[in-house]
Amino acid sequence: MSQAIGARQAESERRRRRILDAARDCFGRLGFAGATVETIASEAGVSNGLLYQFFRNKEHLFEVAIGELVRDWARAMAAGEREPSATRALEVMFRSSYEFARQSPLLAALLTEDAALQLARFQHRSADRVQAHRDLVARILRRGVAAGELRRDLDVPRVADLICQLQVDYSTRAYRKDRLHPVDDALIDAAVRFIADAVRGCAGTGLN
Repeated sequence: MSQAIGARQAESERRRRRILDAARDCFGRLGFAGATVETIASEAGVSNGLLYQFFRNKEHLFEVAIGELVRDWARAMAAGEREPSATRALEVMFRSSYEFARQSPLLAALLTEDAALQLARFQHRSADRVQAHRDLVARILRRGVAAGELRRDLDVPRVADLICQLQVDYSTRAYRKDRLHPVDDALIDAAVRFIADAVRGCAGTGLN
């Protein structure tokens, strides 16, 4: 009996996962207005009725998709903390955020129809990540100072805030693809070198 229940639960989770994956793809390609429940269900290979067993409506599905997006973005950045060098950790974090934003069609879709509404949803879901982002950067900076890799007079809280703001700005520009404010790999390279030189002081010569 328990095995049968476990199998049903596993199948239920697989169906929910297919729906969410299809939703992220549809919202990314079609925007919120263009992605209908019917389209999402069809691409997930389920009926409309089954979709509604997991999600109340399209708005609920969109909220969950954004929540997953924010979580995945945070995980991509946090991977940098495993690097042994503080400057390398900052580089990996910065580049990971940029690449995630550049390659995410769902982030770009947030700026299509009903942009104000969609961005409000996104900002609401990501609000609790702002301080976590600062804390992540601050931990890396403190580790570098303690190891003698970074300048000892570093104002960690303020420098962490500056790095976070620079990272958010370039990541936003990556998914917005604004022609007036373009961003490319060379600009990211320059930003990474700038941060490394700033936190290492006169000894800094850029990242390898």
